[in-house]
Amino acid sequence: MIYILLIIILAIVFFAKMSDTNGRIDQLRTELNKLKQQIGAGQGGTVQGAGQSASVAASATSNSQTHHQPHALSHAQPGVSKSELSSAEALYMKKMHESKERSNEPRSEDVFLAWIKENWLLKIGVLMILVGFGWFVSYAFTHNWIGPVGRIAIGVVAGALIAFFGTMRLGKNLTQGILFTVLGSALVIISILSGQYFYEFFTPLMALGLIFLVAFYVTLTALAYSTEKLAIYGLVISLFAPLLSHVAFDLQPVSMYLYLLIISIATIWVSVAKGWRAGLPIGITGILLYSIPIITSSRYSVDSFFLAEPSKYTTLALAYIISFLYLFISAWSLIQKDSIEKTATGKTAGATAGDVYLTIVSTIMILGFTMSLVPTVYQSLVLALWMIAFAISGFVVFQTTKNEKLFYIHSLVAILFLAIATSVELSGKTLTVAFAIEVAIIAIASFLVTNRINIAKAFGVLMVVPLLMSLESVVSENWSYDSGAGIFHADFAILLLMAVLLGVLGAFYRANKQLNSDGTENRGFGFHHLAIIISTAYVFGIIWLSSHSVMASQDTAVLFSLFIYTIVGLVSYFVGLFNEYHVLKRYGAVVLSLVVLRLILVDVWQMELALRVVTFIVLGVMFISTAFISKKQKAEHPEIVAEEINNTLHN
Repeated sequence: MIYILLIIILAIVFFAKMSDTNGRIDQLRTELNKLKQQIGAGQGGTVQGAGQSASVAASATSNSQTHHQPHALSHAQPGVSKSELSSAEALYMKKMHESKERSNEPRSEDVFLAWIKENWLLKIGVLMILVGFGWFVSYAFTHNWIGPVGRIAIGVVAGALIAFFGTMRLGKNLTQGILFTVLGSALVIISILSGQYFYEFFTPLMALGLIFLVAFYVTLTALAYSTEKLAIYGLVISLFAPLLSHVAFDLQPVSMYLYLLIISIATIWVSVAKGWRAGLPIGITGILLYSIPIITSSRYSVDSFFLAEPSKYTTLALAYIISFLYLFISAWSLIQKDSIEKTATGKTAGATAGDVYLTIVSTIMILGFTMSLVPTVYQSLVLALWMIAFAISGFVVFQTTKNEKLFYIHSLVAILFLAIATSVELSGKTLTVAFAIEVAIIAIASFLVTNRINIAKAFGVLMVVPLLMSLESVVSENWSYDSGAGIFHADFAILLLMAVLLGVLGAFYRANKQLNSDGTENRGFGFHHLAIIISTAYVFGIIWLSSHSVMASQDTAVLFSLFIYTIVGLVSYFVGLFNEYHVLKRYGAVVLSLVVLRLILVDVWQMELALRVVTFIVLGVMFISTAFISKKQKAEHPEIVAEEINNTLHN
């Protein structure tokens, strides 16, 4: 026991000395960097003068090392003004004088040896008394001379003294101060838990209160000495306290979340007061971990987990308040940071990963508690209210900071809540219709709010969700001729709605698309083309499915559909060709190519001979007739021929 104690003491002394040495080295490096910056700045001179002053200082350093001339700066560079030269020289001489004084100071090792030599007999006597006391304590514990109360009291008092010593050292050596404060507080916590588990001196609630007081002391110390690491340590202690004291398993959820609310308020207050944001993700992560048993298990219904009706809603309200506080501080801190950044640099501050993380975890908690504790009949209403809150916060943040990242996050969360609220109330084909309309409205509204078409395009991508849901209507049995459902039914309405909404979005994107730098229209492939192409695909699908559902002969339905496709392809191809609209021209070519491939690969083997002859002749005549149209237009528009020759040469 005594040898372990000696090793610990020696290790602490060695670590303290090494920390002091490292601290001095870091201080010297900081001062050296400041010296370089000040010399490089030339004490407010021009950029050129600053560079010359730095070179002057460098040459003066070499001169002072070789000739020890205090005014060697005056002969260094001919292009430096006298004011810049005198200021750089004065700064250099001041730093040289300070460096010389530091070099004359005794080293820490010499000071330690001098301290050992002074009254060395007294120090040996004190060390011998400490060793003897350590032996006595070890012997007393072994023979039960010191009872349980004395043991716990010794641990608490020793830990408190070490923590107090660490607090005193913070002003002189930050590393040592943090080390001893953490060590002392840990000893106090261990002693308290020992008294609870082994000797039953403390109830779980008393142990929680005592550990919370330790965390409170550590946090106050961190605030007093502006030490963020200690503040994070205090937060971790307070988060682990319910688990360590076993209160988390015995305390009712209302009391537990009251405690977590206090921790959250303290964490947010420290973050606002000191600008320390590292504790916010840690705090909300700890709260999320405590919430997992409630938000992930179906057992936590109305009467389970001590949740009678009143306490259930109280717990829900506390969880909502905690989530809202973290959501609010995330948006508010970004607005404050943006204001400071614009004042200092004129640039817009960006959202950090911590801001995004706070928003995501807050969303998980809100959604989890809503789906677990809110009755089903009210879930859609509660989610709609939270949707409004996130939409407003995203709008405020964007209008204030013009930061798109956090706007996307808040808006997507609002859309998620809207989608879940919709799915709670609706199902099946009605849900598909609701999702499609909601996405279209959100895409257009986002442009009206932000006046940025890129944001509207990003939200338009969400149309993929109703698009995938609508595939069920494509393969529906209602399209079968034998079903007798005809054309007009729910699946027809869904496909038609998707075609219309995608067409509207495509036209909207085209009307608000970005122009070229010279103000001309950009005719390259764009997002609006993709929306319109998918819309026409739905129209083609409706034509194909409708013809098959009302025509007894499937071959006749195929002939009718391919005839319509061919007309659309030819019109698109020639309109694009004559108007130099390459996207439309290529679209028509692709449609025609697909028609031909369908004929060659499928229909030529399946159609009856008579219909096969009619189909090939009709479509062949249509293709041949285009040659005369093309020849006539080329004669009237020579630029078309030139363009084709140019494309051929490039290809």
